[in-house]
Amino acid sequence: MARTAAFERNSTLQQAMDVFWKKGFNGTSMQDLVDATGLNRSSIYNTFGSKLELYQETLEHYQKESRGVFQKALVKAKDPLEAIRFIFEGFLPEIMDDSDGKGCFGMNCKSEMGNQDDGVKQWLLTSQDGLLQLFKNLIIDGQQQGVINTHKDAEAYTYHIFNSFQGFRMTGMLIRDRKALKSIIDSMLEILA
Repeated sequence: MARTAAFERNSTLQQAMDVFWKKGFNGTSMQDLVDATGLNRSSIYNTFGSKLELYQETLEHYQKESRGVFQKALVKAKDPLEAIRFIFEGFLPEIMDDSDGKGCFGMNCKSEMGNQDDGVKQWLLTSQDGLLQLFKNLIIDGQQQGVINTHKDAEAYTYHIFNSFQGFRMTGMLIRDRKALKSIIDSMLEILA
């Protein structure tokens, strides 16, 4: 019974996330969520609390899905520089398949809600800190292994990669040219090599 409830919750989160992703938090009405999930308003409120709490849970759901891209990159790579490449390239399928131009759910959240709600802002900061730490660890390891240069310290390169990653995700909203996107990745990595 619990497995069915978890599946239904995940399915509901996916359906709600799709609506928030297309319309944004402010553009999504409770009726949109009712229509997408097939749940009535009281079920949504009883299960998730509020529209904002549901939105926050869809952010967590998206983050869990995205972690898979990072984990695959880390497992597959022979060194930290290659891991960084694989992280960027791991998001190419999502960008290329995004015919609606929805972009990155996390980036959309940052631009729409980053200064609108303290809970969402805290989630964004925590998520950002995790990504910065991941990149910093890769830079430190790469510099120790000699595959990433030491012209700049790990912190400077960490912000370079983080900024590049956000720009890459934003660029992918309107440019879905694989060659152009791979060129962006190559240019970003040239600074590190």
